[in-house]
Amino acid sequence: MIPLYRGFDGLDVSFRAQINEKLRTHLEDAKLHAQSTRSDTCLPIADMMVTVAGTGAPGGYAYRISTGRTGATWFVKRPNPRDPWGVRVSCSSFMLAEHGLGKARSHLYEFMDRLGIRVESNTESIGRVDFAVDILAPNFVLLPDSFVMHSNANRADHIEENERTVNGKSGRTTSVTVGKMPGRQVIVYDKRAEVIAKKKWGWFEIWNASCERRGIPNLDYTDPANSRIWRTEIRAGKRHLKDNWGIRSWSDLDTKLGDLAIEATEVVRLTMPREDRNRARWPNDPVWNLVRQELSADLFEMRNFAPPDTIKRVQKEKHLELLEQQSLGLLITRAAISGVNIDDLSAYARTEGTRLARKIGSELEKTELKFSKSAARYEAIS
Repeated sequence: MIPLYRGFDGLDVSFRAQINEKLRTHLEDAKLHAQSTRSDTCLPIADMMVTVAGTGAPGGYAYRISTGRTGATWFVKRPNPRDPWGVRVSCSSFMLAEHGLGKARSHLYEFMDRLGIRVESNTESIGRVDFAVDILAPNFVLLPDSFVMHSNANRADHIEENERTVNGKSGRTTSVTVGKMPGRQVIVYDKRAEVIAKKKWGWFEIWNASCERRGIPNLDYTDPANSRIWRTEIRAGKRHLKDNWGIRSWSDLDTKLGDLAIEATEVVRLTMPREDRNRARWPNDPVWNLVRQELSADLFEMRNFAPPDTIKRVQKEKHLELLEQQSLGLLITRAAISGVNIDDLSAYARTEGTRLARKIGSELEKTELKFSKSAARYEAIS
């Protein structure tokens, strides 16, 4: 068992701030365009490229802005002096993994400053914090009944019925969640499976950077026996942060997060079951002890050792691979419908390439418009 990552995985913050009328006009125009095209609209603003959605969010947020998969999602209200809390942000896990909390926090204020959003000093309100520990443990088996928790906690087990184990059980447990938001949650899950399912390939680069520092081979994500990563996530919602810990500001978070995380692993424990009917006396599973050891370190002094912009590069490469597969699939389907013989498929592909090149030349103005939109959209989401 080897710990490969620990760090913030989610952060929601509200600010006592208002947007100006100029920005509101830009956002309103972009939102209306997104509604008419049924697609997020690219908005170049303040030397940046963002996307604006056609819908806002509950709570009076009229606009939803994204700075990409490695950035954050911003929720913005129309200017209203009677509702001063006009801006909320939800940071992506990649943003927090790539920059750490300190640098990510700076980026939030830099972004608002570039958009002309004036934030009142010391008026932030922390709404949610997720902290994660990733452990390479290919042989670990997650058993729901191994969790010992306070009597008023809630547990939700998620079983993959179609993934059988060698001992003939009905399914392999891939995730166990204890608790409910906006309170506190402790979740243990197969992070490798989630990364592959959601195509978050940048995580393998983060883990492999940690492997290299430890002098162990890189992960082969195609082989579960080599690359099974189990994540333990501590999630603290607004109610738990404020009511139980008095965490509202950055300074509160800096001071109390470590104690909050350790206390969560005491209230909820992953254990090694014994015949003793008193579950409270069951010893911790070695995985749980390793998680607690990682949480006992300084949670704010951590680094992602992957080279700069590696996450973006890997996500781009994988996206290009996906587009290539889709293009090839469409070409093969078109050939099949057209009655092309399999032996003539390569020749058909060359002919289609020539035909499409001529089509581009004959519809240059239309093509240039589509090209510029695609380029702007990719720049915004990446």
